[in-house]
Amino acid sequence: ASVCCGSSGDICSRRRAGLPWVRRAAAAARWREWWAPAGAAGKTCLHDAVCELGCCSAAAVAAMFGWGQYGSLSNKSPPGSPMRGARAHLKQSGAESRNLKAGNSPTGQRPPGTQPPTFFPPGSAGPSGLQRNSRGPLVRGGSRSLNLNSRAGSGPGQQQVPENSDSGDESGQGGGILGTVSSILGRLGMEERAPDEEQGILVWEVEVAGGWVRLDAETSQLLTQAQAEGRRSVQNCDARSTQKYMVDLESLEQTNQSTGEKRGVRCTRVAEDSKTRRSGGRGRDILEALRRLIAARSALLLAAGLALIITSVVVASTAASPGGKPQTDSGGGGSVAPAPSDEGWSPAPPAATTPALAPTQPPLVPIQPGQWYMCTTLGQCGSAPRRTWSTDPVDLAGAVAGFNAAPPGVSAEAWGPVAAHWSASTPVFQGTDVQLGDIAAFVVELLCSDPFGTGGKDIPFVDLRPPSENKVVAVTQRQLAFLVANALMGNGFTDGGSDGLTAGLLRCGANPAKSTYLYSLLSFLAVLSRELAPGDQGSLLVAATPKGQDNSWMNNLGTRLPEPTVCQRQADGSFDCGLSDFMAGGTQKQALTDIAGGVVGGGAQLCDLAASQDESLVQFYSEVLAFSFFTNGANKDDSATGMLPVPWVLLGARRYMNHLSGNSMGGSCGAIPAANWLNEAISSRTVPVSVGGTQQKVAPSAFVGVASVCSACNVGDSCSHEELINNKCDLQRRHLEQDLSNWYQAFEPSMYEPSVQQAFRSVVSRIGTGPWGAGVWYGDSQQSFLTVWLATSLLSGITLDYYIYPSFCENQGNQCFVLGTSGGCGACVEQGALPGAGVDPGSCGPRGITDIISQFKGRSAQELYDALLQVGQPPDQIFDLLHGSHGI
Repeated sequence: ASVCCGSSGDICSRRRAGLPWVRRAAAAARWREWWAPAGAAGKTCLHDAVCELGCCSAAAVAAMFGWGQYGSLSNKSPPGSPMRGARAHLKQSGAESRNLKAGNSPTGQRPPGTQPPTFFPPGSAGPSGLQRNSRGPLVRGGSRSLNLNSRAGSGPGQQQVPENSDSGDESGQGGGILGTVSSILGRLGMEERAPDEEQGILVWEVEVAGGWVRLDAETSQLLTQAQAEGRRSVQNCDARSTQKYMVDLESLEQTNQSTGEKRGVRCTRVAEDSKTRRSGGRGRDILEALRRLIAARSALLLAAGLALIITSVVVASTAASPGGKPQTDSGGGGSVAPAPSDEGWSPAPPAATTPALAPTQPPLVPIQPGQWYMCTTLGQCGSAPRRTWSTDPVDLAGAVAGFNAAPPGVSAEAWGPVAAHWSASTPVFQGTDVQLGDIAAFVVELLCSDPFGTGGKDIPFVDLRPPSENKVVAVTQRQLAFLVANALMGNGFTDGGSDGLTAGLLRCGANPAKSTYLYSLLSFLAVLSRELAPGDQGSLLVAATPKGQDNSWMNNLGTRLPEPTVCQRQADGSFDCGLSDFMAGGTQKQALTDIAGGVVGGGAQLCDLAASQDESLVQFYSEVLAFSFFTNGANKDDSATGMLPVPWVLLGARRYMNHLSGNSMGGSCGAIPAANWLNEAISSRTVPVSVGGTQQKVAPSAFVGVASVCSACNVGDSCSHEELINNKCDLQRRHLEQDLSNWYQAFEPSMYEPSVQQAFRSVVSRIGTGPWGAGVWYGDSQQSFLTVWLATSLLSGITLDYYIYPSFCENQGNQCFVLGTSGGCGACVEQGALPGAGVDPGSCGPRGITDIISQFKGRSAQELYDALLQVGQPPDQIFDLLHGSHGI
């Protein structure tokens, strides 16, 4: 890395302990608040200075900011000031800096995915004409952590230094603050070079018809970074171009991925700008001034002096170009690969005929933008409307604190108890604690990552609300987490509109007692902070709505009824079929059936757990909650405008929290445990799928929201509640065809946009459900089983897993009637029904589910369909009425 990037770049990327890179944005925010007299230029300067200091002397800056892992605090600086604890640890920081400069990092090698540092104000020219991205992305390196509230104490093995001890090596660039600033000045061209240093700078060039042409500075730096990390190839994206290039760093060839044309590339040394060599005197003056400040042994004076020095660096670097503007590399060049177009995965336009592109500024952090795919309706795919953030997410990163206090988009009253619980009983994932500071660090990384590849401020957006036929929103895990991060940080849109997730945060925050949604979103970020390496997009999540109902299921009534898998819950919570509880997930390629109403999340409005399945599921399956972002949330008085419609499927959905079961838990569907609520058993398995004609990876699980007909809504005065919960109301048996249409529409792959049908078939091969249709809408439990069995038999390549609970969290005890007296119906009712609820064991009929399956399995779907259309009235149970029907 020291060849093309400079030794301090290697130090930064190899730094595994001390000040992780993700603390710098929040640290910069504290600098700006504490040292207000710096003015606008000074504040911008300080932001970048802190980033650089974190690379070159982690211990020094950590001490300056008072982070507890570097020891106790000085009492001579105001609370929250950057200089608390600095004096006592300058010697330690100097030693660490010297050790790192010698290459003695804890690992001895660059961690994967890290980036050499760039300490150039946004848009300013660096020592070799290198230009920083105009948005100034932060650089990676080290582990994630962000805890600005850690103020005291020192960890094991940390050396304690007396407060009045010397401030480290003051004689040169060996360590401490002097070594840090010397390194900064060197890269800014303000430090005089050693006499024996080789003159010139290293750049990358591409071979064209007229000879070798220099690539733009940012592309050169990206290639250098990839080479330093030992990568064999690198793809770069340029938002200004449609051309995509791949560079093979072993064969040193650049390939145009649109045309297949190959060109040679090389790294060579060129003459250095004379302005850079003439600036060494300024560097000597600055270092001498800094030595005097340190000798004065005043933390406050050192802080103010350092800020003024850094400001002078910015002025000097910008003054080097006309009008104070950065100079661009005037040589020819091209970017390695352009960013994905605004059209998502739409076909690329014809290749350009020019051999090299104009100088561009691709992101310095080598994150390949994730491929997203969206359809606004049938056949209208690959492009999507765009929305623009009110605040650039990179700027928001500087406002992220340690998350012990509520972020701007969340009610402080709701956040406080959750943060206190999280800190007191920090959950564990993959064997280590996940602190709020770790999540805040991940949020900073997300905000800086531009995962959509749109330049950061724009995102594609499709409103999944009606009219919602054949819509698709496919995004990566990182992209979805990026949206959650912006919502938590209160980012809005320039069009003045909202989104469903932001609207939900406001709506739920109005009742601080409801806080499950915060656990859900934080758990989602906590798990991904451990699973996703910096730059990793993760797997794809595919949300889709089907086309309208068309009764096409009737064409399949000639199919034979396969035997379903019946899973009965045992006393220990297991199921006799050997499968996991469908509510908890874990069965590969099984779609979870959400017994939904008009919207996903129902009456709880995405805020909390409830005594109903639909309201609670969305909290445990955090990605479903997060996908509410893709609704407009326009009407604050109508929560449904910010909630997902049904039917709706999310391919790749996973459960992020414990504990969830179909059986009631103290009157609730699921419960968050007091400790260790993260789902450590979450699967990381993926399957290859085709989405929009491209190969992607998706978790082999799905969440499907589908509503049945509401018997209780339509019964009026014709039946009592007691008759409904005992399957004694005739109306419960008279909506067969509508329920068949609802189920088929939600689960039949051919009902979805053609570009995602193969993905649906690859992810879903079985359906897990409980008493769909017989929950709090109080349908007949025997009728509902026969309906889902019949409807599933009409699907292509999908089987049914039917789960029986003694006390399903909706309509407790009613599902026992599917057992019949031969299967223990009476005992099940006694065990599962709520006392005094009215579920009567005397209503159990003699025939149970095993009897009815034996009667109809292997016969045509048409026979069962006809039998159900003609079934008799109560009080007899349906299974008993069907005995001997149609000559069987």
